[in-house]
Parts: sequence; C-alpha cells; structure tokens
Amino acid sequence: MSAQSNIYCNGCNTDEFAYVRYKCEICPNYNLCLTCYNNRKETLNHLSSHTMLRIELPSTINHDSFVKQYSDQMNRLEETYLSQYLSNLSVNNNQPKSIETLDKLSADRLYEYLIRLDPNLKSLAEKLKNQRVSGLDLINFDENDYKKFDITYGEKKKLQLLIELKQLNSNVSDSTQIQNEIIQLKSVIKKQEEEIQEKTNSIQQLEDILEKQEQQTQLQDAIIQQLQEAIEKQKQEMDMLMELVEQQRSLILASQKS
Repeated sequence: MSAQSNIYCNGCNTDEFAYVRYKCEICPNYNLCLTCYNNRKETLNHLSSHTMLRIELPSTINHDSFVKQYSDQMNRLEETYLSQYLSNLSVNNNQPKSIETLDKLSADRLYEYLIRLDPNLKSLAEKLKNQRVSGLDLINFDENDYKKFDITYGEKKKLQLLIELKQLNSNVSDSTQIQNEIIQLKSVIKKQEEEIQEKTNSIQQLEDILEKQEQQTQLQDAIIQQLQEAIEKQKQEMDMLMELVEQQRSLILASQKS
C-alpha cells in the first residue's frame, strides 16, 4: 500500500503508486498514477490539459502488487482486443474473403478501421486523417512521429499492437486472421510480461545496492561515534592532567616561599 494510504489514483482507484504520482494543480485532491497520467486520463472536471505536479515517492511499493498491476492491465488489453476481433467476425465464416492489410489502407480507410477497432481512438484517428497518414505511413512511424502527433503512451501501445497484428498476407480468411492475431497478441503480451519481470528484477537489484549502502553508512556512523567518544575521553584525561600540573606548580611555588 502507498506510504500515504489516504491517497489514491482518481483514474483507476489504485493506491499503489510506482515511485511517482501526479497531483493536479487545478483540481483539489486529484491524483493520477503513472499509467493513467501517460494515458492522459480525464475524469469528472479534470482535463488532460491541466498542469500536473510530479511527486517522487520513496521506494516502499510492494513489488508483487506492482507486477500484478501491470499484468492485470495487459490481461485487460488482451480481453479488449480479443472481444473486438471476435465481434468483427463475419456471420458466414464458410466463405473466405480477401483481407486488406494495414499497408494497403489509405488515409480514409485507416481512419475508418481505427474507429471500428476501438472507438476510443477517434481523436487519434482524426489527427492522422487530417495529416493524410496512410497505413503504410503508420507502419514506418518512429519515436519522432509519435511525438509529432502528440500520441499518448496508451495510444502508442495500441498502434504498435495493431502494426504487429495486421501485417498479414492479403489472401486469408477472417477466421484464419483472427487465429493468427490471437497467437501474435498473446506473444506480445508474454513479451510485455517478461519486460515487466526484467524491470522488477532491476528494481530489486537497485534496492539491494541501496540496502548495502545504508549498512555501510550505519557502520561509518558507528565508527564516527566511537571516534567522537575516544576524543571526548582524551579531552577529559587532558583536562585532569592539566589540573594536576597546575596543582604541582602551586606546591612548588609554596615550597619556594617558605
């Protein structure tokens, strides 16, 4: 659970923040986790154009929950795409027909396909259509192109999945295409899970290093404490010695006068 248990993400209601949370500087008591922030989540009166304050959090997150959060997100993504593809199956699967591959889609056909695939991509589809981006252009997109069109992290992932899944031969049946896309989708999800596991392992290694550094710091503090105590003891002994010297001097002076 988050170190501040009374704070939760207003986008997905999770109280697990992956080392950082974003606080809206306009909406009162409004926070987003990293995933909802990257997906430009909008709820209630909150708009994605609002200024968000990035707040770094200490590494107290439960890593099993962190991995589970991303695994659940990938599972939901899989279910969404599988449901969409199954709903687009033709009623008559006995008559195979030609499937238009992504690289053959014009700007207008790409717009129609994106909206049919996911209505939430309408805003992105309109941006691509206005710039006359075709399917072939989309396949050749690089990081600069994603930034140029201000594509969010979630939209980028959907487009990358689309590019991977739609580069099929043009003469396959709907059912065959669906089976191939399901296999490829599961492969992509497995790859994402492996990347999450690698990141989790890296986080664990960093925490091990930090723990060793903390132990070394504690050892250094203990040594410094011992040195300070030794110095203080030496100071007390020096004060006693000076006092004895002063007493001895007084005795010598007294004997000389007598």
